[in-house]
Amino acid sequence: MLKLSFIAPSCYGKSTAIAILSKYYDVKNIKLAKPLYDLQELFYRYLNMNIGTKQDGELLQFFGSKIRKENPDYIVNTFIKELNKSSDVQLVTNDDCRPPDYPYLKNVGFKFILINGFRRNRDDHTLANAKSSLEWNHNDIDYDYVLDNLGTMDEYEENIIRLMKEMKFNDSVKRIRKK
Repeated sequence: MLKLSFIAPSCYGKSTAIAILSKYYDVKNIKLAKPLYDLQELFYRYLNMNIGTKQDGELLQFFGSKIRKENPDYIVNTFIKELNKSSDVQLVTNDDCRPPDYPYLKNVGFKFILINGFRRNRDDHTLANAKSSLEWNHNDIDYDYVLDNLGTMDEYEENIIRLMKEMKFNDSVKRIRKK
């Protein structure tokens, strides 16, 4: 099983890359921040508000900081439990690695792909603070590969397939197209 973590600032195409890979491979995306998203949903439910699938970056950063302060390994341990249930897939991906999580993912064999691109528009409820210590910074995480997302969606897909070939993943597993 190949383990890939896409790293870049918000709205650079990390989740889009995983969606594209899912067209060609058996992929399981495991979000480190799942507990934070669950808390966000509960928070807005208590306020009788529905923000749908939008992200409240400010709230997610708060939850992430507080959880890490109270129980520094909780987020990673939750992730590792889910990872241990994933031996039946070709690709395990992650699209929300933060600097404190990097050593854990590196230790369990993830390869890191830096997305070279620019911020696209996304309909977030509230943007995250880009200066937060929890936000991705190119100096905080070493990467193994670079993926360009500077053009059209078709070009991005071609770049992803080219990268998989570069990684020789296509040579080592049978391609599976999901229905």
